[in-house]
Amino acid sequence: MVKLIHKIADAVLAFLHLSKFKEQIMYLGVGVLTTVVDWIVYTVFVLFVPSVGGDFLKAISPNILSYTIAWFSAVIFSYFASRALVFKPTDEKISTQFMKFFGSRALTLALSIVGDILLSGNYRLIDIENPFIAKLIISVAIIIINYITSKWLVFTKKSPNGK
Repeated sequence: MVKLIHKIADAVLAFLHLSKFKEQIMYLGVGVLTTVVDWIVYTVFVLFVPSVGGDFLKAISPNILSYTIAWFSAVIFSYFASRALVFKPTDEKISTQFMKFFGSRALTLALSIVGDILLSGNYRLIDIENPFIAKLIISVAIIIINYITSKWLVFTKKSPNGK
């Protein structure tokens, strides 16, 4: 299936004269699918699972459980999709690479929660009461940060001299 997706992508990108941007376009596609996974899980939890943590936690970040579970689901999906579809294979062990990926994504979870605090909680800087508008704003920043960390920290090839 992965080979078929690459073949189709190569043909479409060649036709559109965009082959040199394959990695970025494939990352954008995986990013969109990851965002869909994230939003579906987030929506299910916001709509159907009660908040946790009491009044204090709800006042600071009313959607922390939803963000965390959605983030975890999206990270697992994104790692395997990015490894298969976007970045060239490396010699690094999958477990080591996944831990680097997971760690870099932990940064974006923290940024998402801070964003939720600043946009949805009692300490909001901008008066955005709709958690989905806040999530949209946060998602754009997260996609950009995730590409940078994946490209330069996670899916990198080591040079022949080991550096």
